Amino acid sequence: MFIGVAKEKFHYHNTLLCLVRSLQKVNITIDLRNDSYVCGELELVDGFMNLSLLKAVYCDPQGNEYYFENIFLQGRNIRYIHIPESMNIISTIKQELRCNKPKPKEKATMKSRKVQKARRQHMQTVAELQMKPSGSK
Repeated sequence: MFIGVAKEKFHYHNTLLCLVRSLQKVNITIDLRNDSYVCGELELVDGFMNLSLLKAVYCDPQGNEYYFENIFLQGRNIRYIHIPESMNIISTIKQELRCNKPKPKEKATMKSRKVQKARRQHMQTVAELQMKPSGSK
């Protein structure tokens, strides 16, 4: 189940964030807005598409490579996420949404005193109508 604030849940269910979340534990390449890219194992994705990668390689625009055990990327800095060619996108999205379907809300069992009193009066009126003979008023 996807855990997050209401805005994060909205993004998860109404954007392709669910596809990115299904890529967890997969090695991916991410292009950044500053023309650099990062390759690594996707560890975490939050509702704002902030990503955390393990064993990552960051390559800057000049071609220099830097190795990181763990790297965090803000969603606003991401330009493109490469989806593996072997992945069927439609079935992956369906499976991810099926697994993280929101649970239906439980109905409140406790009602206000005013509602409880009105219900008792209604039930009493129904009981009185049932006890009266059908011919009398």
